Amino acid sequence: MKRMHCRCGRPVYFDNLDCSNCGRRLAFDINTLSMQAEEAPGTGLPFCGNRDNAVRCNWLARESRTGSYCLSCSMSKTIPTLSKPENFERWRKLEAAKRRLIYDLRSVGLVVDATRLRFDFKEDRRTNADVNDLHVGTGHRDGMITVNAAEADEIFREEMRQAMNEPWRTLIGHLRHESGHYYFAEVVDADNRDEARELFGDETLDYHTALDTYYQHGPAQGWRQHYISAYASAHPAEDWAECWAHYLHIRAVLEVADEAGLMGTDKGGDWYDRFISLVLSLNEIMRALGLPDAYPFVLSDPVVKKLEFIHRAVAQHTA
Repeated sequence: MKRMHCRCGRPVYFDNLDCSNCGRRLAFDINTLSMQAEEAPGTGLPFCGNRDNAVRCNWLARESRTGSYCLSCSMSKTIPTLSKPENFERWRKLEAAKRRLIYDLRSVGLVVDATRLRFDFKEDRRTNADVNDLHVGTGHRDGMITVNAAEADEIFREEMRQAMNEPWRTLIGHLRHESGHYYFAEVVDADNRDEARELFGDETLDYHTALDTYYQHGPAQGWRQHYISAYASAHPAEDWAECWAHYLHIRAVLEVADEAGLMGTDKGGDWYDRFISLVLSLNEIMRALGLPDAYPFVLSDPVVKKLEFIHRAVAQHTA
């Protein structure tokens, strides 16, 4: 995340609604990836229509008038029912994670088309484990990213993390992963498809059979040598999506570190060495506080090659 400032010069943050120094109201501009501030306190900006409700969205409206929605909010086609008080907080967290995803995508130069990429934040309405047709699974289909709204609850998400034997489970992680399924068709084409299949496997292999096998028998033997996560070994499409998510994770972390001066004055060099140096320190800090590692993953040589392919594919697509 880039460093941002108010008109008064005071640093502000990506989620800030107001400047604590001068009182100006703030609004993030996704077109310039910068924070805008009122000319003077109270003079106004074309704020998103979800600014003053539970979402507390601090983006500029897509149209030059207050009350219309920003790019991010306009992409939500389903939200949790607001007749339940707990869903206000869920909605806020889901939308906040989505805004960060869209920042990620735009910061690497990708087009974010609200008519093609959409979001359903749905409630799981099962009353018992046998009512499968009412279960909401997190996933992607034809440009629609669906997330179980309960994933916004820390207790539910931790229970799911343990049940799925995952080292890490976050809202932004879900959204980055699912966006990878969508952007595969955008950045992998006839020019680089053979290389993609050499690295990740054939994405046309039967998906449902592969997932059934994974859930019945577990990950591929020796998966840690070739995959970023156990789930990545389930199918080439999931390997791609997992690596895509980590590509965005790494880009986001290095941008913050660079902007904060944590990487020194030299911002060049190999991304792998810079990232590993940073996360080793971050993990030690977390352990010193008695908390889990900030980044509990191992980047093996095959995984690094996959990440480098994604970087090149994005660069070629956005050139």
